[in-house]
Amino acid sequence: MDRAVLWERLDSVLDPELDESIVRLGFVHALEETGDTVRVVLRLPTYWCSPNFAYLMADGVRRALADVPGIRCVRVELEDHFASEVISSGVTAGRSFCDLFPDEAHEDLDELRHRFLVKGYLSRLLVLVQALRQAGALVVELTAATLGALEMCGDIAWLRTTDARRGPFRARIAARYVARRTELGLPVDDGSPLLLRPDGEPIGAEEFEEELRRLRATVVNLRASTALCEALLSSRQRWWHGAGQEVRR
Repeated sequence: MDRAVLWERLDSVLDPELDESIVRLGFVHALEETGDTVRVVLRLPTYWCSPNFAYLMADGVRRALADVPGIRCVRVELEDHFASEVISSGVTAGRSFCDLFPDEAHEDLDELRHRFLVKGYLSRLLVLVQALRQAGALVVELTAATLGALEMCGDIAWLRTTDARRGPFRARIAARYVARRTELGLPVDDGSPLLLRPDGEPIGAEEFEEELRRLRATVVNLRASTALCEALLSSRQRWWHGAGQEVRR
């Protein structure tokens, strides 16, 4: 079993609120293999992290690793959380959130997942627009461009316009944007508009600045949440490291 593949799969699991990898955020404390069983230990920023968010991440780990060749059992353990035992045993057994928290499941988790996918999409759209504006792209070029005008080669990308190439910028920005469009079921064919609202409607030149203001407001809140989450996690990690509890890769 290739550990690099396992870490790659874990890297694809996102914190639903922050739209960042649980690996990059430092939530994965341990990854262990025993025969055909994989054990993943998660530690979140606070003891009181919302159980629905904790469940989404733990279940995301199980789903990400379950179909890796050679794996028959994925054990997910959530540590230092008020619902550790319930979530750990329930997710490992493949039970739903409603089964585990019947009195708290006021919102369908698929709806919650979709809501955070949209929130992350808006963040990725803003990052793409900012990268292209910094690369010299004009508003009329952005609103007239199609998705096929994005060109990616290795780690860099450009936007092809009628008479120029705007860029380069990081290809990861474009790739993450396209990936989230795919997850939301938005068109990803070359002829579809480059800039789309979450409802699939294109963003025109006349409403571009207003749309940009809305995006910034959404992303400011997202980044504030990310900064708070990272600060809380850093505080917990200092305690863990002081106790000799290092991340086990």
